[in-house]
Amino acid sequence: MTTPLWALAAGCVPDAAPWDIPRIAAAAGFRSSGMWVDPKTTWGRDALAKTQQALTETNMALVDVEVAWLEKNNRATDVQKLIVDVGMALGARNLLVVSRHQDYNASIDQFRDLCERAGDGLRVCLEFGEFTQIKSLQAANAFIDAVDHPSAGILIDLMHIARSKEALPDLTASRFPYVQACDFLQSSTDMTGRDYIQAAVDDRYCLGEGEAEASRIDLVRRSDLDISLEIRSRALRETFPDPVQRAQAIFNRCVRE
Repeated sequence: MTTPLWALAAGCVPDAAPWDIPRIAAAAGFRSSGMWVDPKTTWGRDALAKTQQALTETNMALVDVEVAWLEKNNRATDVQKLIVDVGMALGARNLLVVSRHQDYNASIDQFRDLCERAGDGLRVCLEFGEFTQIKSLQAANAFIDAVDHPSAGILIDLMHIARSKEALPDLTASRFPYVQACDFLQSSTDMTGRDYIQAAVDDRYCLGEGEAEASRIDLVRRSDLDISLEIRSRALRETFPDPVQRAQAIFNRCVRE
């Protein structure tokens, strides 16, 4: 049986270079992390080799690589292909995908193209949310049904599903390879547009320190799921400008039962 991951999400340390994320996570006590792959900023020619070296030195596992944005046409773009290829080269378990595509049918075809490229080497997971074109679990299920590919999955983010006011699905189903866990304020469940985006990137809390439904957090803590701790917090960034200290605070305050 594959050991479930308890990972530091890349979004917890947006000030870190990709190849430093595994080292930061390892120094904080984690055995797994997420990974940014952004060719427009930090992901240059030598990034793959530097990241592979960091993973080897720390013996870290990658819960995911992110983020591939669905947009523009019905086939995988060169940037999307690079992210898929990097994910497989690094041994990541999942690819995080978000849709901002204006053409629904084209986005389905593009997502399926990503799945074809990933094959059985990577789960391709749609993140739904109020800020995306796919705003609810119901819509995400319909989308993945239409994609109809064994590599396709859905990422459940506890904040986003609270915002969509839906029940948690059966997380043991193969459609849900991993979960992004965090706590949050209930006020975020009524936010829209930029207000919600700001809450999602700046106002998340360590588990048990916000107002999320405790039973949902407990279910995630006690599960055998791969969990990515998506604790994107301006308060933590300001309190702990050193990303290692920030990661240590998240590790110490988010305990897996």
